[in-house]
This record gives sequence, structure tokens and C-alpha cells, in this order.
Amino acid sequence: MLKTGLLGSPLGKSLSPRIFRAFSGLPGEKFSYALKEVRPAGLGQALAEIKSAGWRGFNVTLPLKERIIPFLSKTEKPAAAIGAVNAVLIKDGELEGFNTDAVALARALKEAKAAVKGRTCVIWGAGGAARAAAWTLAAKGAAEILIHNRSYAGARALAAHFAKQFPRVKFRAGKFLAPAPARATVFVNATPLGMYRPLPKALKVPDLAAGLYCDFAYAAGGTPFLKGRPGKKIDG
Repeated sequence: MLKTGLLGSPLGKSLSPRIFRAFSGLPGEKFSYALKEVRPAGLGQALAEIKSAGWRGFNVTLPLKERIIPFLSKTEKPAAAIGAVNAVLIKDGELEGFNTDAVALARALKEAKAAVKGRTCVIWGAGGAARAAAWTLAAKGAAEILIHNRSYAGARALAAHFAKQFPRVKFRAGKFLAPAPARATVFVNATPLGMYRPLPKALKVPDLAAGLYCDFAYAAGGTPFLKGRPGKKIDG
């Protein structure tokens, strides 16, 4: 049986074990999936422990999607460009990183028949999920991407990172609670708000019939970011 799991913190509301148990029930797919609470300071020790325990791979969630990269021997090109990893393969003691967040968002956009070409997008957050969202939206032809984050410096750094990769896209930084501009029609929550902590009441997201709303968080019955929204919705 293959040993796998999820690294990050907090993990109390993760649905990953339930999802992977379903996969494990398929013919030829037998593996275990464990939750391992890991904070950044303990990442090196945690990696040594799971290697010693014979893990074959693992998923990564906040706050480790960016911090895992220095520990990797190899990173696939999209993940390296994004600057975040959420899936790691262990082979011969070496770690190889991948980013499936971007793949999943691109697929969800296609399934929802939601075009972003030429549109103005707002992303809340500047961590690993926000990186995947920004890269995907830019690759799909967004005209402008605004990154709103609690740390304005973090938002500005992320905007500068992707502006170099996508010179035709206007990347801008904003404060977390700054109102979205009237021209924006795509809205992405790339924070854990609504999953582990409530959305701030001061966060104003326009309700547009032509809007596209995407939430990387998930919750039973839907997240506060998506509930009652008109337009198209993509949940975590």
C-alpha cells in the first residue's frame, strides 16, 4: 500500500482524506492518506520523517505551498513559473513538485464555459493559491489582474513577479479591503476566509449577472464568498 498524505496547517476542515479514500477503493489503487500538521519552522523535520516512513508522495496546502520549493530536487515548469507547489512526488529519496491548482482552475473555467480573455480580474490573497489563480487567468488572456492582500507589500511583490512573465497583462496591487473597480467582472477568493475564518463584513464584492466568482476555499452548503452570487460560480 502506498503511503501518502497532506502537509500544512490548519487541516481540521480538509476533505482530502475523504476524497482519496474514494480513489483508494478503485481497482489497482490502494494507498493510505494521512493528515500531518506542519508549520513552516518544522517543514524540514517533517520531510525527513515522511521519507523515513516510506511515503511516496504528498499534497501541500497553506502555509507551505511556496516554502516547500527550496526542499525540492526538481520542479515542473508551470509550478516553477507560478512559484508554488501543491503536490510532491517522492522517488529515490528525491522530491519533485507540481502545481495542480492551476490545472484545476483552467479545467473548471473550461467546464463552466467561462472566458476571461480581455476581462479585469480581482484576486484576494497573495499566497500559493493566489499565485496559481494569477498565472492561470493571465495565461487565459485576462487584460488586467488586481491582487488585493492584507500585506500590500506582498500584493505588490506578486504583481511584479507576474508582470515580468505576462507583459501584456496589467498587474496591480491593492489593499485587502479596497473596493473592486467597477470594470472588474472576475472575482477570486484565494484565501482561507470563509473556511477557517469568516469573511470580513467590510469586504465588498460586486454582485454582477455577468460576473464570474471563484473560491479556492470550500464549506458544506457553499462558502460565504459564493452564496447568493449571480453569474457563474466555481467552488473549491
